[in-house]
Amino acid sequence: MLPLRELSDRRTTSDQIADVIREAILAGEFDDGEELNQVALAKHFNVSRVPLREALRQLQAEGLVTAKAHQRTVVSSLSVDRVLEIVDIRLLLEVHLLKQTMHKLQPEDIERMRELCTEMDSITDHEAWLRKNRELHKVLYNPARGSFTFALLEQLSARVGRYLHRWSDTGVERNKEANAEHWALVKAVEARDLRRARQELQQHIGHTRDRIAAEFAKESESEPAASP
Repeated sequence: MLPLRELSDRRTTSDQIADVIREAILAGEFDDGEELNQVALAKHFNVSRVPLREALRQLQAEGLVTAKAHQRTVVSSLSVDRVLEIVDIRLLLEVHLLKQTMHKLQPEDIERMRELCTEMDSITDHEAWLRKNRELHKVLYNPARGSFTFALLEQLSARVGRYLHRWSDTGVERNKEANAEHWALVKAVEARDLRRARQELQQHIGHTRDRIAAEFAKESESEPAASP
């Protein structure tokens, strides 16, 4: 059984198929390098190969899949250097957005962030925690929604997010520590202290970067040595 939800609309389109496969890739339901079997996918979605191939072309343009020989398509993998580069760019974008939005946040935005922090303090399910974490960062930049910078941040965060899903059992989310950082950030934002809020944000994302690098290093150490 493929780890994909069914299409909600029987008037199938390549865009719908691309959305479902993209969602599964970003959720970590496919491994890096895993082949997306076109026969199985066409059967799963009850479509011909034409809209399926168009959907895969969309995902290839986004860098999520790679076309191989003999019409094989596999999930693209990211090197540790590329993942860490994306995190570094994400930090630059978030700091920029924080400067643009902090003084425009409404009381209800700050209250929602406090509610999310409270909820995350007691969540034990990694997937649920990640969903709340994504919402918190989105609320922080509410005044910038619709901007190109916000859209770019969303795209980059999704590219890295699948690795956080992949390592959910190893503690890369570092939930308790990360949420203490969330609380510190929210309190700085509530005080409208941009300098402190920027410091808290940089520390928060920097710690996540360090943990991602550590997980990649663990994977590298566990791989069998190549034969001479």
